[in-house]
Order: sequence, then structure tokens, then C-alpha cells
Amino acid sequence: MPIVEAIFAGIDWLTLTLPSTSKGIAEWRNKGIRALEAIAKEGNVIRPRGLLGYYGVSSGNCFVGEREADSMQQFTGYHADQVFDAIYRTDAHISRVDIQVTVKTVERIDSIARDAYKAASADNDRLPVARRRKLSLIVGSDGGDTSYIGSPTSDQRGRIYNKEVQSERPEYTRCWRYEVVYRNDHASSVCAAIYSRGSDHTAICTHNAASWFGLRGIDANWFFSGILQPQPLVRTRPTDIEAKMHWIEHQVRPTIRYLCEHGFRDTLELLLFPPEEVHESE
Repeated sequence: MPIVEAIFAGIDWLTLTLPSTSKGIAEWRNKGIRALEAIAKEGNVIRPRGLLGYYGVSSGNCFVGEREADSMQQFTGYHADQVFDAIYRTDAHISRVDIQVTVKTVERIDSIARDAYKAASADNDRLPVARRRKLSLIVGSDGGDTSYIGSPTSDQRGRIYNKEVQSERPEYTRCWRYEVVYRNDHASSVCAAIYSRGSDHTAICTHNAASWFGLRGIDANWFFSGILQPQPLVRTRPTDIEAKMHWIEHQVRPTIRYLCEHGFRDTLELLLFPPEEVHESE
């Protein structure tokens, strides 16, 4: 059983809609817009967007929009955890909520997804054929294995994957992520339970994920070491500015170096700094 160094848990995705006739819907939408403005201040761009028949604005892969019948808000990553208490309403339809737990182990372990698949398969064999769950295992040559429990169309589906390989970010070294996707009635029940427990979502999300995987044969008791306390989610998705800087570093800079080495320095200077632009700036 692995030794855990740190645990991060919370809501990782939230999609909810509210009928246009609902009381206070304008203020509800405004709360979402204010959340998008806060996301933009982190280095993201606010832009118009259409999504699933709704029209509105987005920032940082989050969205607030409306159509004639209703309005929709969708927040992803740690933003979903941050805005949950502000935008959750008991009369809203929760079409999807994701719970995630990211586990950082003391030592690198590459077999977690494969071990989970074997355990879920063994548990499946004990069920009647009609009740057996769809299981999938994707094995990556780079260690980026992913195990799925449940079908893509199910109202409940779990995923276990190597977060270090998936993110390519140093802060996720030796990290594995456990996610559960809930839809419709299951999503509503989970959100009601989270909301009833107050603003700290870490403990209930950790227990929820551990219980969900445990009921499917995957031992998640090592989530609860008795010493470590789950921590709130942190930002994992790069901002628009960070993505552009990464593109410049890894795509533009090598191209410029290559062109300069092959005698195109003067041409590059003219392309990047045209004389008329220099004159206008002066």
C-alpha cells in the first residue's frame, strides 16, 4: 500500500441550468459573470462564446450563457470548487458534477491504473452478467495509464490516471488522479450533500471518491492515513497568458533560432518589426 505525501480534493467540474422564470435568475447569472471576471484577472481572456445552444461569454474554459428557456453556467477545474457555494441552487438542474482526488505518493508508482483495473474486474466477476460494469484500460508507453470504470453514457463513471504524465507539470510529480463523473439525478444528490457540509469541500469529496471506488472493488482506504488532511484543489490548467508563453518558448523560439542560423535574421527583423510600425510607435 503506497505511502501518501499529499492529498488534494474537491469539485472539478460543474454544469447547471436554471429556467428563465426562476426567481432571482438575473442575480444568479451576474454571480457567474463576476466569477468569470475574476478568472480573467488570473491571465485569461473573456470572449463571446456559444455552447450547446446557449450564447454568452467564457474565460479559462468556464462559461455563462442563456437561451430563451433557461440559463447555463459551467465551471471547470478548481474554479468549479471556488464558485460552487455562490451559484449552487436547489432548484437548478445539475447536469454534471465531477469529484476528484489527486494523490501524491512518496515514491513513484506506475501500476495504480492497472491494479485498479484488475481489482474492478475481479469485483465485476462477482456480479450478475446484467449488472456488470464496462471497464477499460488504456496503457501508455510513457506510463500514462488510464483506467475507466463505467460506460461513457452512464450517469456515474470513474477514471484513474497518471496526472504527472497527463499534465507534464512538475508540481504533479508522483501524482495519480481519481475522478468520478456524476450526471443528472446522481449529480443533484452529490451537490446537495456537498452544499450541506459547508464551504470546505475537501473532506466530503475525498470520502465520496473513496467510497465510490471502494464499492467497485478498488481499495481507496489509503486516502485516509489518519495524519494527512486533504487540501483544496489548486490550479492545474494554464492560463491563456501561460499557454502563449509556453508556445513562444517551445515553438516560436526554436523556429526563430533555426531561421537565424540559416541566414534569415534580417528577414525576421522586417517581419517582426516593420519600419512603419517602428515609425508609428515613435
